[in-house]
Formats: sequence, C-alpha cells, structure tokens
Amino acid sequence: MPFNSYEFLVIFMPLSFAVFAVTQRKSGWGAAYLVLAAASLVFYAQLSLALLGILLVSVVSNNVFGTLLSRAAQERAPANKLLVFSIVANLFALGYFKYTNFFIDISNQLTGAGFSHLQIILPIGISFYTFIQIGYLIDAHAGRVEPQPIVRYTVFATFFPYVTAGPLVMQKEIFDQMTNRTDSALDGRRLAVGLTMFAMGLFKKVILADSIAPFANVAFDGVAGGGVIDPMTAWTGTLAYTLQLYFDFSGYSDMALGLGAIFGFMLPLNFNSPFKATSISDFWQRWHITMTRFFTNYVFSPMAMKGMRKAMEENMPGMRKFVVSGGWPIVFTMLVAGIWHGSGWTFVFYGLLHGVAIAINNAWRQFKMPAISPVAGWILTMAVVTTGLAIFRSPDMSTALTFVSAMWGVTSLTGFGEGTAIVLQYRETWIYILVLGTIVLAAPNTQEILSSEWISSDRKPEFVKKLPSVIAWKPTYAWSAITAVILVVAFANIGADSSFLYYDF
Repeated sequence: MPFNSYEFLVIFMPLSFAVFAVTQRKSGWGAAYLVLAAASLVFYAQLSLALLGILLVSVVSNNVFGTLLSRAAQERAPANKLLVFSIVANLFALGYFKYTNFFIDISNQLTGAGFSHLQIILPIGISFYTFIQIGYLIDAHAGRVEPQPIVRYTVFATFFPYVTAGPLVMQKEIFDQMTNRTDSALDGRRLAVGLTMFAMGLFKKVILADSIAPFANVAFDGVAGGGVIDPMTAWTGTLAYTLQLYFDFSGYSDMALGLGAIFGFMLPLNFNSPFKATSISDFWQRWHITMTRFFTNYVFSPMAMKGMRKAMEENMPGMRKFVVSGGWPIVFTMLVAGIWHGSGWTFVFYGLLHGVAIAINNAWRQFKMPAISPVAGWILTMAVVTTGLAIFRSPDMSTALTFVSAMWGVTSLTGFGEGTAIVLQYRETWIYILVLGTIVLAAPNTQEILSSEWISSDRKPEFVKKLPSVIAWKPTYAWSAITAVILVVAFANIGADSSFLYYDF
C-alpha cells in the first residue's frame, strides 16, 4: 500500500485522518497519538504480519533500551556497555535481513565454497527505522532525551509517512512536537498546504518518474541480460534513470512532508533541488539530507575529531593531517552510506566513488586551489552523480562496468560488436530527458512554491527565494483548483505496479 496506490488514497489516508481528527477533538492529543500509532502499524501490517512482528520487536526492545540508557546516563561504564550492546543488537538484525546473502557471496568467492542463499525476506524500511532508533539510543545515552511512553515512542519509530523510506528523523524533531499541544488537528491552513505538497509529490511520482522509467529499464535490464550497449545508449539509459530516481525520490519526500503536515507534524527536509548543486559536497547537502545529517553526526564527526586530535598530537604536516582528520573519515562515511543503501558490490563502489569525490572537493578548497566556476563545478558534479547512479542502478558489477566504460569511451571493456544490440527509442526518450531536465534545472521546487507556509521542522534555508506572486502558493480558490487538477491527473494515471525505488533500500 504505497502512497501512490488507490488503497492508500481512497481508504487508508482519509479513514485514518478522520478517526485521528475526531479522536483529537473529543479526547485530546494523547488519544490521537494512540490512533496514529495504530494507523502506522496497520499501514505496515499490510506488507505482512511477519514483517510487522519484526518491526514491533524492534520498537519494544529499543524503547526499553532507551529507557535504561536514560536512567543510566550518569553511570558511564554501565551506560557505555548498554549503548554498545543495543547498537550491536540493532545492527545484527539489520545485517541478518539485509546482508546475509551478500556475506555468503563473499565467502563463496574467497573460499570456493558453494553455500546457497538463505530465503530471507527484506523488511521494507528496516534501514530507516533501525537508524532512526539508533539515533534515539545515542541521544538517550547522552542525556538528550527523557524516557518515552510506548505510544509516543511507537509514533516516533513507525510514523507511516517516513517508516518505509524516510526522512531519517531525529527524536527531538518528533518528541518536542508531541509535548503540550493546544492546536487542533483540523487546522484548515495546515491541511491545505499539506494536501498541496502531497499532490505535487504524487504528480512527480506518477506522471514524471513513472513516465521515464521504461526507458531506463530497457537499457539496464538489457545489459544485465547480455545485450550490447554503445555510448549513446549508455548515456541515454543513465540519464533516464537519473531523472526517474530524482522525481521518484523527490515525489516521495514531498508526499512524506505533506502527510506529516496533514497529521500535525513538521518533518525535516530530505530533498532540495540537488541537481542544481555546483559541487559534490553541495549535492549531499541537498540529496537525502537527513541521511547525510545522520552519518555526519554519528560517523564522520567522531572520526574526524579523533583524527584531528591525533594529527595535533603528532604534529602532522598538511596533507597527512587532512587525510587523517578529513579525507579518510569522509571516504569511510560514504562507504558506510553506500552499503546502507543495499547489499552488493555496486553499493560499495557507489559509496567509495562519492567518498573520494567529496574528499577531493574538500582538499581542493582546504589547500586553496584555483577556484572552479559554477558551470564547471556543476558539470563535474553531474559527471560524478550520473556515473555513480549508473553503478547504483546496475544489478551487478559486470553491468556497472559495462555502463561506465561505455559512458566514458573505454570501448575495450564494452564488448562492442557481439551479441544483440539494445534498442532505445532515442527520440521519445530524449524528449522526456529534455523536458524533465528543464523542470529540474529551471523550475522552483515544491518548498519554494510553498515557502510562504513553511511546514518543515528545519529552518527555512536562505537560498529559498521569494517567488513572484503568480507562482507562490496562496490559500485561494485558484490554488485549490490547481491542487484538485494535479490530484485528479495523478490519480487517473496510477499504475498497477509502481512502488517507490527507495523501498528496495
């Protein structure tokens, strides 16, 4: 029951909100949170009862861990041991469901053994709800959060707008909004903005992302099946997938933010026109923003601080100091981020590529190398991004190598001239690429259009400019009609099998 399904749009969302709003009006926010927790569990249960059981075990155990950590925060030795144990328990569960078969493949490659894959179903969203709760445990250990009642904690850990594909919220962003509320669930202005943002996200997914997806699939599935690819086809397929993923993830992020507002929560931004970035560091401040924040806070920063102390103690020279305190921590962090996305060597190399690129970008600035123009910076950034996404989309490294070598003219690795050539409808594909690319680079994004009614828990970025009144959202009949048209068009074009790409991660 993804957000772009008739079951969600016609039954689950309106019914859940009706019960939620009536309960809040009659019995207050405490009872409304109970309804919200139940609705979130029902939303997840439609995947399967077994997967719901895994989620419930995670929620209950982490709520207990967090309570114990909060109470033991002043006793450092026991608290440290409990924190390590609770994080290891979470990572073990994540590792079992997500990486067991990858480890089996590695073992077979190294030893020549013939171990078979285990029949393991990957729980949708396990990477998200596991890391959300690990962040909570770390904050509980640091004394930044009080023990939470199980109902409120369940809302925090399983809230259906983000449980399956983010954003990766932090405990403070949610728990602070659940304290001493006096507003009404039926806030007309908030509902109007939330519904508009949701409608725009649904349109991006159904009309834009799904329309270009078949062209990407032809190219990547063709190579995976043994087809021959040339540079033109490689670039066409990669750009098609790049735009598919952009609008798929952007659409989901808008829908999550809109749903949060509809149900009375301000969620953090997770997407902010990343293809307008003029450096790879800028890109990761705009793409999957909450994942970048999580790994920066909990992986990069501790490593960088430790490296800086070591560099100062040993009085390291400039380049070695940078490698220890900045270069290696960022490469390792992005490697972890790549593996977090999925099990397979493609995700390893995707993370390494971005880690090395960010390290080079940071070193370039730190050592005051000649400035790069915004245009050149954008070209370099998109070269890294598209190359990375060709690897990211490929089902295996053989397919990834074929794509990347074809894209960059290494013809000796592509197998030109043998096998069946992959045939794309270039004219139709490039019409889509040019239209969607123009929207990406020239059009304002959703939060800019709705910036007069900021509904994110983040502060409004300085670069969110005030738009002309003809474009900016206003609570008018005209915008109500526009929203209705967007919803109707998207609703009429929902496909039978169109899940969000990040459900796989």
